[in-house]
Amino acid sequence: MKKPFLNLLLLLISSISFAQGISIQGIARDNESSAITDTSLTFTFSITQDDNTVLYAETQSIRTDNYGVFSHIVSTGNSLTVTFNNVDFSIQNLKLKVSVNYNGNTIEVYNQAFQYTPYAHFAKNAHFAKKAGNGVPTGSIMPYAGADAPEGWVLCNGESLTTISGSANLRDLLNSDNAPNLKGLFLRGTGISAISPTNFGPDLRRYQGDSDISHRHSNNLTGTTTSSGIHIHTMTAVTSLTGNGVENTNGGDGQANSVTQTNNDGDHKHDVAVSGNSGFSDGTSESRPVNYGVNYIIKL
Repeated sequence: MKKPFLNLLLLLISSISFAQGISIQGIARDNESSAITDTSLTFTFSITQDDNTVLYAETQSIRTDNYGVFSHIVSTGNSLTVTFNNVDFSIQNLKLKVSVNYNGNTIEVYNQAFQYTPYAHFAKNAHFAKKAGNGVPTGSIMPYAGADAPEGWVLCNGESLTTISGSANLRDLLNSDNAPNLKGLFLRGTGISAISPTNFGPDLRRYQGDSDISHRHSNNLTGTTTSSGIHIHTMTAVTSLTGNGVENTNGGDGQANSVTQTNNDGDHKHDVAVSGNSGFSDGTSESRPVNYGVNYIIKL
């Protein structure tokens, strides 16, 4: 019986396929170059370093069509190692290897270096995003109008990151296994303000409670009048005259007026009380500027 061999005619690496993995297409032929048609073949796809160290490997059973053609997206098979997203695509001279098991024989059918770095995978890799290789380093926070975070990001809602692939560097940066919880919060620069030195933001990766600047309210206050110095007041006393042999200088019974003074009480003040409304008369439970609701997301 002739031993079959497979010839990969085409290796596709395009920006379109990067959303899922590395797209591969080929044709299976036997030793006489006849197509191996309508046949299930078990493939192993490996990404290796130049010294053949395996960084990623997966297996997949693929059925050829009536012309012997087969296709596959590397990353969607049954992983034998770490996840595809954890492959370090910045390493130079990475190779793709493809082997197939057919009728009990394992045949290596492809072993070639990538012609160029699969940049989209390099860019989205959390380890290299940390180095800002794609312009968005790990830990970058931005407002987002969607309800669910896009790929490579997570919501800042306090969720656990331990089960999220590619989150190791973010957890190291945060020194926490949870995303920051920024629901209902504004972001503020850490440190002392260069404009108002008495104003300062929270410590890095720390929360700062709400606060109002010191101020006064005229509410249930007490005080004193201003001192007017030593003084007396003049007053007129009115006396009723009803006869008894006393002559009324006004003619007949009546009243007599006399001028007198108050006693001197020295230099002194008087306490006064000022009453006002108590509690909240208007407003809400917080002070806030006009705002618009978004989700904050953080880069893995």
